[in-house]
Amino acid sequence: MKGLSLHHAEPFGPLDSVVCVDTEAELLAAMNASNGCLVASLATDDMDFASRVAEQLQAFKVGINRPRSRGDREEVFGGMGESWKGAFVGGDLLVQAVTYGPDGEDERLFGNFPDYSQFPSR
Repeated sequence: MKGLSLHHAEPFGPLDSVVCVDTEAELLAAMNASNGCLVASLATDDMDFASRVAEQLQAFKVGINRPRSRGDREEVFGGMGESWKGAFVGGDLLVQAVTYGPDGEDERLFGNFPDYSQFPSR
């Protein structure tokens, strides 16, 4: 599976890849192979492990022991790495992305931009 292009892509729709690994390092390498994604999921009985690994994933949202989706319109939405370019949206961030705030044109939005990346709390 690791040689297939799907392993290095960010699949959309009712499709995902499952890769068996033996170590935490292999898990992180496999889950971060695509250089960023919108959402990821982990299934484990060890919540300490899940919390530790979730922080190291190149995904903006991580579901633990449940599938993770984009969320609803009030929830922040965006991605890490190459999966998302531009301002994060959802909730108040959509309004901020299309209007000027108190800092005018100098306002730094949450998002991935050519000259900076700034992420809201996950």
